[in-house]
Amino acid sequence: MTFTMLLRLLENISGIAVISLIIGQLDYFRNIVYGKNDWKRIVILSTLFGFLSVIGTEHGIRINDALANTRIVGAVVGGLIGGPVVGLIAGIIGGIHRYSIGGFTAAACAISTVMAGVFGGMVSNKINLFRLKWQHIVLVGLVAELIQKVMVLLIARPFSAALELEMKIAIPTTLVTVIGLLIFTRIFLNMKMMQDQSGALGANLALSIASQTLPHLRTGLTVSSAGKTAEIIREIAMVDAVAITDREKLLAAKGAVLENYVQKETLCVQVAESVLTSNALVCLDKNPSTPRSLRLKSVIAAPLYHQNQPIGTLQFFLKSASFQSSQTSQKLLDGLANLLSVQIELAEIEHQSKMRQQAEINALQAQINPHFLFNTLGTISSYCRTNPEQARSLIGNLSDIFRRNLKSKGNYHSLQEELDRITSYLEIEKVRFANRLKVNMEIDEALLDRRLPILTLQPIIENAIHHGLFPKISDCVLTIRVEASGHDVKISIEDNGVGISEERLAEIWNHQSRGIGLSNVHQRLQSIYGKEYGLQIQSTPGVGTIVSFAAPLTAS
Repeated sequence: MTFTMLLRLLENISGIAVISLIIGQLDYFRNIVYGKNDWKRIVILSTLFGFLSVIGTEHGIRINDALANTRIVGAVVGGLIGGPVVGLIAGIIGGIHRYSIGGFTAAACAISTVMAGVFGGMVSNKINLFRLKWQHIVLVGLVAELIQKVMVLLIARPFSAALELEMKIAIPTTLVTVIGLLIFTRIFLNMKMMQDQSGALGANLALSIASQTLPHLRTGLTVSSAGKTAEIIREIAMVDAVAITDREKLLAAKGAVLENYVQKETLCVQVAESVLTSNALVCLDKNPSTPRSLRLKSVIAAPLYHQNQPIGTLQFFLKSASFQSSQTSQKLLDGLANLLSVQIELAEIEHQSKMRQQAEINALQAQINPHFLFNTLGTISSYCRTNPEQARSLIGNLSDIFRRNLKSKGNYHSLQEELDRITSYLEIEKVRFANRLKVNMEIDEALLDRRLPILTLQPIIENAIHHGLFPKISDCVLTIRVEASGHDVKISIEDNGVGISEERLAEIWNHQSRGIGLSNVHQRLQSIYGKEYGLQIQSTPGVGTIVSFAAPLTAS
């Protein structure tokens, strides 16, 4: 009798497990089970596990006006999955149903079902379901059965009949309850693994798309970048068609289902209006505005943002019914829209940064120190009578400075061009220093054709002359060195001037110094080559200063 009862109860629990496996394949159910714990989740889970408890009762084995069944499995699993509230409600559903059947153990079984559900929820609060070991689950099953059997012995009358009943069914019901809990927890753990794998696949897919679309979106959201982005998404996400719009018009549509449709722009703009009006992801299943000729089952669209303002939409067009209500697919679209929005933001930030740097370069190119200009003109004027040849040479050098500033284009040029740029400046400064300035150039000529950012040396040399050497009365020496250093080229400008104080150095490194000379050069070098590059300044007050930097310069 005991063995036969065990087999029938196992058959019962197996049927319930099959139902759970089938339900567990649904995206909607998995999202409910592992989603936000709101009233909707509580109601659905309570109803489901209460129903499983009812099935356990309905397929029970009648023994002496009582039932041997798997009722408490549904209530306990409900508590383990959904917490005390779900366990309580599922237990009440199963308990009321059991009480309605009647029998001398009806009241005891009804109360014990509720208690078992609450017990499962309490265990869930202490130990998360996904951290429960099989030993814990066995212990939960034994305690749940103990609760039920104690309640039967305490409440059911006559006591002798209750004791006789428990002697017959104690072993098989306890074994089946433990086995049932092990089976159900494994089912829900597998569901969680499927959910995680689905999320991981979606994340990998989104990241793969984002990495490939990033180079195109660097220019912002344009017709060209949108077209390339839409094609990449369509191929990797394997959807029937992808469209990208701005707020008013279609930017790109990829996929035969749209490309061959004459009114595609009207359709995509209508979808965009729906999304931008709601300012959220929209799933237009069975949309009456969608032409029947397209044979579309669903259109999913999400907004694209810039500075928290919607600037367009990303749209998926789907002909497959299986995709229609897929939460995973909607999450993929939503995630992609967020990633693309971030890329658009980054593209704008990069564009603004480049514009700022270019403005600073233009300012440097246009920057002719008024004092330098007036002093040079004054020097030329004084030499016009005493030394006309010297005056003519100064005028030539000054005009050469202006000519190079006006002709300079692009962000890079050769080291030779950079040295030519500063030669005229240095010739003027030598005259102004009344021959107390000596310039030494130690240049590796093999490196003259190498390229470096424009206006890199000139600000450093101007700083050395005006702030380092000019205050000295005599013996002013400026040395410019260019030499190979491993895979880099090292350039240093050394002066024997008055040096730089620690306070002044701190201002330079904190970008608090006036002007945009040294600070601009330092930031541009790091922006172009990396944080390990940039200016290095060694200075001793009263002795001099060495400003140097290394750069992986490329050939012209």
